[in-house]
Amino acid sequence: MSPSQRVRVVAVTTVALVVVAALLVSPAAALERVHALLASPWFPLLLVALYALRPLFAWPITVLSALCGYRYGLVIGLPVALCGAVATSLLPYYVGRRVPADTDGFLGRLTAGSTAYFERTGGVRGVAAARLVPTPAEAISGAAGAGGVPIRAFALGTLLGELPWTVAAVALGSGLDRFVVSAVTVDPRLVVGIATVGVLVVAGPAYAWWRER
Repeated sequence: MSPSQRVRVVAVTTVALVVVAALLVSPAAALERVHALLASPWFPLLLVALYALRPLFAWPITVLSALCGYRYGLVIGLPVALCGAVATSLLPYYVGRRVPADTDGFLGRLTAGSTAYFERTGGVRGVAAARLVPTPAEAISGAAGAGGVPIRAFALGTLLGELPWTVAAVALGSGLDRFVVSAVTVDPRLVVGIATVGVLVVAGPAYAWWRER
């Protein structure tokens, strides 16, 4: 089996495992099992474990951001949640970095598309815009890694793009009397507003690309 074939097999297997895990292990079920630890001195270790496991189960980052707000309040919870959002995105980012540039087939087209996108937008702007639009976090992180975005640009873009979602989730969590995943919902008007900002962020590069076409 050639290196490119091995990469395809690993990529397809990884995606399949993530999908299966997401279907079998929901954040609501996982947090229900450890609900007694949410008010215990062990909570910081639990939070680190949840952020580490989150990309494996494709849980929304906003759920853990709301959990930070519930446990620490807005002032402390916000920086903790922002650090967690960046840290939990590193695993799929590094998985994307492992994809060879000369990979062919479907995976090769995705890699080429990611590279072209980030070359047009720049790493920070491209990652931030993708985060502002409601897009699966793992897809953005993996695309940034495959597209050759430097780690510092990726971290800064993730921080900026996740900021409005994190503020909303932490504020929501800080107002809960009891943490339940079903209560973590974002106002649709806010979703539309944040997504619109994301589109506007890349409007300039998109227009320049259209003019060149």
